[in-house]
Amino acid sequence: MNRRDRLVVASLETDDGFRCVDIVMTPGGLYFWDEWRRDPEDPSGWHTAGRQSVGQFDTQEDARRDAAGCIEWLSAG
Repeated sequence: MNRRDRLVVASLETDDGFRCVDIVMTPGGLYFWDEWRRDPEDPSGWHTAGRQSVGQFDTQEDARRDAAGCIEWLSAG
């Protein structure tokens, strides 16, 4: 899946600000998600957490629902 030319349409962050899930729209109008982490001792910013959607989704809500099914902290919130 091409993850360039991404437009982040939603960024869902933990209360402590150390993890987030971006919901991204492709140029073709489909959606996917990526999980990111930020380490407090590392000032360089966000790094991939390694979890991301396998496929693309027709709606932002479908991508969000899939992410919640894969990421524990997101489904608990």
